[in-house]
Amino acid sequence: MFIHEYGNRDDPTVILLSPMMVSGTDLYGLMSPHFKGSFHFVAPDQGGHGVSGRYAGADEEYAELKAWLMETGCRYIKLVYGASLGVALAYRLFLDRDFTVEHAWFDGVALCRNAAFAEWFMKRLFRSRKRKLARKPVKVSKSLVKMYGYSFAEMMTQNFLRITSEDIDAICAACCHYDLRPMTDAQQKKLHLDFGEKDFDWLYSRKTIPVYMPKAELTIRKGFAHCGYIAAHPKEYVEQIEAFMGGRK
Repeated sequence: MFIHEYGNRDDPTVILLSPMMVSGTDLYGLMSPHFKGSFHFVAPDQGGHGVSGRYAGADEEYAELKAWLMETGCRYIKLVYGASLGVALAYRLFLDRDFTVEHAWFDGVALCRNAAFAEWFMKRLFRSRKRKLARKPVKVSKSLVKMYGYSFAEMMTQNFLRITSEDIDAICAACCHYDLRPMTDAQQKKLHLDFGEKDFDWLYSRKTIPVYMPKAELTIRKGFAHCGYIAAHPKEYVEQIEAFMGGRK
């Protein structure tokens, strides 16, 4: 992990944890222009992304993030944001009693103790695309363009070039295994869950949310795929996040 830091530490801390094929700097560049308030942003490159090393696993990645936050005195978090892979760390931080997290926003997460089929399918899919890209390098994946538009797809394709097969296996495992536990009413009221209507992860989470976090705020983006809304409407998306941060106690 390599941790990028932006802004003044005296301002409220917002942690941005990106999905697979998106670096911390990519996510910061996409979201930060649309925040109206002044914030201290922490945007890590997770393993396999940006200028980081390999992706060993969610526990290892979180240990690095936690150590940095403790060393820098960032114990109070205004918002922890996680999308897809990023939720693996955001979830751990949200439940970590060493920190006070005022708000959490999770987008596109398979909230399941063991999503074995999803893990197998993801590994097979990404390994196949990795081999294809090695045989025939392209600037941008056509399939990603269909899902996310050209500029977002180009960014994801370039990030995918440096992700290894070993990274893929560890990333897919991180995305598909959660230590689910009942949350208090107070914790649930701090949490927003976001899914595309066509998101495969929603099939898992719609079964567990009523059990573990029924009072969390939930939004289903009609017509959108996995993390598709942020790619298409970053301004509106960030405005909704900032309203959530200020609108609930």
